[in-house]
Amino acid sequence: MHIAVCDDNIADRKQMERLLERASDRRIHTTGVLYIDSYGNVDAVMRSPMLYDAFFIDMTSGPVNGFQLARRLIDAGVTAPIVLCISTINYRAIIEAAIAEVPPEGVENSNHEILRWKLKSQIQYLTKPIRVAELDEMLDYCLDQKSNTIPTIELRGEKDTLYVYEDEIMYAEKNGNYAHVTLTEGRQIAVLSTMQNLYTQVSAFEHLFPISEQAFVNVSFIEKLTLLKLSMRGGKSFTISPLEIASVKKAMEAYRKQT
Repeated sequence: MHIAVCDDNIADRKQMERLLERASDRRIHTTGVLYIDSYGNVDAVMRSPMLYDAFFIDMTSGPVNGFQLARRLIDAGVTAPIVLCISTINYRAIIEAAIAEVPPEGVENSNHEILRWKLKSQIQYLTKPIRVAELDEMLDYCLDQKSNTIPTIELRGEKDTLYVYEDEIMYAEKNGNYAHVTLTEGRQIAVLSTMQNLYTQVSAFEHLFPISEQAFVNVSFIEKLTLLKLSMRGGKSFTISPLEIASVKKAMEAYRKQT
């Protein structure tokens, strides 16, 4: 398990590193090694947040506190547990207030509800000084969450990077030097990748199936398959080689059996 420690108090940060290193030694023959990266500022941890399976955070002296960093991580697409370590800031009270906050009347509140759910489900707490038994319980929780987490796929465009689940991708096709990916809810992104490289990245996901060197589709969104044509939900169609029809049918049948 890969862990990020984010604490702007160097003494506390070093102490957490020591506690996690000792926990790693105890777990080496059971739950495995803990890989620990330590950060003292927000910019550093935000460079590659998707690398980590858990975050232990307490930021108290800079312009961004621990709660605000947690919000940034969630907004960036992080789904791993975020453990706020309470010292001088009462993170519990801040998050309870954020969860209870009512959006302005007439404003679409779906994003607010999503944030509420994520704050409830992702945020955990430890109180400093950290006790070994409580830390071990939290590590067990993080490992359990890791084993039950649905993996995401990184789609990196020129300006934005999206982290999406397998069944958010409807299809992808070559578009010049880009791989053009169409997602659910009318979203699209031009990925800075060749189709071959992109498919290599997603090949472990069983619903994503190549229909040519120029495109792959999510079999769960196929509506109709004929001799030369594959029609997708939403109206998109692809010309398909007769040589590929048997393989596509097999993938569609496997999907139907799952559902």
